[in-house]
Amino acid sequence: MTDPALFPLTIKEPALRELVADSVVRSATVTGQHGGFVVKVSYGTAERTLATVRGNIRLFATLDTAGAFVRGLGIPRFEVDLTDYEPARLRKPRPDRAEALKRTRTKMQQTNLI
Repeated sequence: MTDPALFPLTIKEPALRELVADSVVRSATVTGQHGGFVVKVSYGTAERTLATVRGNIRLFATLDTAGAFVRGLGIPRFEVDLTDYEPARLRKPRPDRAEALKRTRTKMQQTNLI
């Protein structure tokens, strides 16, 4: 998880959506971190990092998911900063779930037409 001390000024999604709706957001940047990507937005003279409902920094697993989120907000253009990006897993692997999913899959069978 990203250290909140690195990003002291945060904004939660509902507030960010209001700023985008009011056309106040000047720019957005998707910044690479250890294990994922954070979204930073600039409006007025402020820059804020997107936070979760609980106040932690929201970390996206891939650039695709971060980009889709930014686009879903209504921000069609953003910058990408990969300076500090280090690939890693956000969540630890769950081999037990993978095995359970393998057991639930069924093979498709085609019925005889004759």
